[in-house]
Amino acid sequence: MSKTTTVQMRDKDRQLTASAHETDAPILPIAQLEKLKEIAPDRVSWVFDETAKEGNFRRDETKRVNTLVFTERLLGIVAGLAIGCTSLWASYQLAMANHDTVAAIIGGTTVVGLVSAFLFGVKRRTDN
Repeated sequence: MSKTTTVQMRDKDRQLTASAHETDAPILPIAQLEKLKEIAPDRVSWVFDETAKEGNFRRDETKRVNTLVFTERLLGIVAGLAIGCTSLWASYQLAMANHDTVAAIIGGTTVVGLVSAFLFGVKRRTDN
């Protein structure tokens, strides 16, 4: 997506024009490359080399961010599973020791808490 802005100012016999081009593409527009070739022909290849470096950096950064997000989500799932299994095991042990009320509270709140955490977490991600 690109955006070009041009501003012109005129006074009696003088004129000033300023132009700005904003883009998220890693390479300059063709018109600017043609002007650069007229001014400094050896710099055009330098621009393409720097553009290749920038593209490689962007791809590496995107890959790194995606890997970290995936790892974070996977660790969250594993942590939730570990917490759930541990608390359900604890409530089972308490129930076997004739502490039914405490076992029900621990087992119930664990299941309700984990389910609501995962549901609200999914809802937050889909809202964004």
